[in-house]
Amino acid sequence: MGECLSIASRLARIVARYAALEGCDCVLLSGGIDTSFVATAVAAHAPGLVRLAVSVLPEGSPDEAYAHRVSEALGLRLAALRPSTPGFRAAVDASLVALGIVDPVEVAGAAGAALGLAAARSEGCGCVLTGDGGDELFLGYEFLLNAGPREIGEWRARMTGGGAHFVVDDLAGVLGVRVCHPLYSPEARLVAREAPLECLISRGPGGSRVGKYLLRLYLDAMGLPWVAWRGKTPITMGSGALGLLEGLARGSRPVEGWEPSEAHAYLMARMLDLGLEPPGPCPDPGRRCPVCGRCLEGGRCRFCGAYLGGGGVSVYRGQPRR
Repeated sequence: MGECLSIASRLARIVARYAALEGCDCVLLSGGIDTSFVATAVAAHAPGLVRLAVSVLPEGSPDEAYAHRVSEALGLRLAALRPSTPGFRAAVDASLVALGIVDPVEVAGAAGAALGLAAARSEGCGCVLTGDGGDELFLGYEFLLNAGPREIGEWRARMTGGGAHFVVDDLAGVLGVRVCHPLYSPEARLVAREAPLECLISRGPGGSRVGKYLLRLYLDAMGLPWVAWRGKTPITMGSGALGLLEGLARGSRPVEGWEPSEAHAYLMARMLDLGLEPPGPCPDPGRRCPVCGRCLEGGRCRFCGAYLGGGGVSVYRGQPRR
């Protein structure tokens, strides 16, 4: 544990230094592990740099209590957003324009981020910190917790090699906001590459296996155990963004006949209404998505969100059709 905490402290200093170099004065705070780590690291090593935390918190959001407690513990002013249905619909449209995909999970997350970035812009934020890269580099995804050494090794090599693309970058360009991802800086990637596996995946106080172990240890050591050991909640669920999208999509009908969920159908219809051209079928049969026919990249379809792994196909199916 001592070695892992030492590595985490080094990472915290890297995060704070990167944030200071970029001049970031605001943070998108979900109340999850990644954004809480970023906010805590900056508060500890660059006090006074960040003045505002922005959280998108629809009514009933599981993240709300965490966002309030973290911002209070760090002495940050919290801008808590209660998105209206029209406001969220506009954010979904902006996400479709920026991303050109109909993956409901990605679009819902992007719409929540779009609302947060727009609020940060209205607050005069010069640069907005995000927690992007935490799951990728420090093994936060559930499917990795019980993966074998070979699969984890391949994942780490791929993720620490750089080149990851985050949807918030596309949104920032559309919205005219500058963002930075201190957990995915070159130095942070080096920490992730060198960290022992037991500092990334280990057992928490309750005995269950958890990812991002070193980030959790740091939060615990900094006096935030209630967020350090919280369960993994995808941002689209924790923020309530996916529920809002399902509400917009309720009753939608297929446009082309392939959509596996109402949310897919709604997003495809909105894409066409906005005059956006969906990508055509993949010309390579070996890379063709079995769900929508677009091209797979590394076993995943960016357009519809389907993922091929373990001998099967998984794709978000959301609410059953009525």
